[in-house]
Amino acid sequence: MPQKSWKPCPPRRRSVKTTRLIKTACRGLGRNRQRTFLMMTGIVIGITALTIIVSAGLGAQKRVMDRVKKFGFESLMVFAGGGREMGRPVSGGPVTTLTLQDAEAIQRQVRAVEDLAPFNRLPNAEIKYRERSATAPMFGITPAWAYVWDWDVQTGDFISESDMASRNRVCLLGPTVKNELFGSENPVGKQIRVGNVYFQVKGVMETKGTSASGGDMDNRVNVPLATYLRRVANVDYLFGIKILLNPDSDVTRAAADIRAILRERHRIGRGIPDDFRVVAPEEVAEMAAKIAGTFSIFLVLVAGISLIAGGVVVANIMLISVSERKKEIGLRKALGARSKDIKMQFLLEAVAVTIAGGAIGIVFGGISARALQLFSGIPVATSWQAILLGVVLSSLVGIAAGMQPAGQAAKLQPVEAMRS
Repeated sequence: MPQKSWKPCPPRRRSVKTTRLIKTACRGLGRNRQRTFLMMTGIVIGITALTIIVSAGLGAQKRVMDRVKKFGFESLMVFAGGGREMGRPVSGGPVTTLTLQDAEAIQRQVRAVEDLAPFNRLPNAEIKYRERSATAPMFGITPAWAYVWDWDVQTGDFISESDMASRNRVCLLGPTVKNELFGSENPVGKQIRVGNVYFQVKGVMETKGTSASGGDMDNRVNVPLATYLRRVANVDYLFGIKILLNPDSDVTRAAADIRAILRERHRIGRGIPDDFRVVAPEEVAEMAAKIAGTFSIFLVLVAGISLIAGGVVVANIMLISVSERKKEIGLRKALGARSKDIKMQFLLEAVAVTIAGGAIGIVFGGISARALQLFSGIPVATSWQAILLGVVLSSLVGIAAGMQPAGQAAKLQPVEAMRS
């Protein structure tokens, strides 16, 4: 009698078998709901944290790029002081390396410069109006500020050349300071006191929101630069200059020209570091991206640890489940179930738990991220990458956590399992 040759299982039968395995795994999870809930909790927490972190990271990057676009890709900033930190001197002491004469030389000698706005600042000024007070940075600016920064007043008038020439004690309030001191009252024409100097409010600046670094750009007081230098700070140097370049200018070439002019004016010899810093928008974006990237890596590691902890919990509970279900395993094997069917069943149970936990974590994470944005103002952005990352990681955790319990269940002998 001819021996039958082995034939692979027809596709339809394999499909039916897989469906039966999935149903068996689901029934196993459904019979132990408390255990399933405990296994799922760790994964939910880990994926929720991961979704929030990814959303916040993407939101921060988007905000930085929006700010850089508003700043203008055809602009440059020059800050007093060298080194890597803006506005910081190479060594200790006041930063006196940038002057109005430097700004005039840049405007006169660099063809690519369309206009520029020199400024100085006092980081924390005490501002008072009657019994109300506020603390905000004070900026000494020029009339060119409105055009160079694309930042005008929403109420009143901007600082004029006449204010500069006469060193008038007038000021422009940011919306935050205006609200703190005046509330709904119109501040134009009113007198405020900054330190011991009185200023007449000339206008209220347009709202700008938060900066790329998260600071409130509307919390400020602007006064004429000449007034600031003589009546407020009594200095003759600048904190920085924003330079607006002509359209289609070579930003890199313009930065090199400015650097050469300042080095010559400051008599900086070869090999000696700059006592100023020229910053391009791309550099700011790159710096912000690096900071956000480093911070995100740290937070993702924290979320990863949560996921690993969740995976350990899943593995331990699955091992307990295998121990408690030995009779079921033995009976199934006695009825013809193969070891790989048993292994697949427990692996499916682990993966189903982690995928379900991942899906719930993604939903919770999305809701939590939106709540974070609503109540704290931290920008968030949801993307398909965050969802895909959550699904992939939860699946991998399920496979990793289910391998050992599934393998242990598959090795059980039917007779020994039914006796236990």
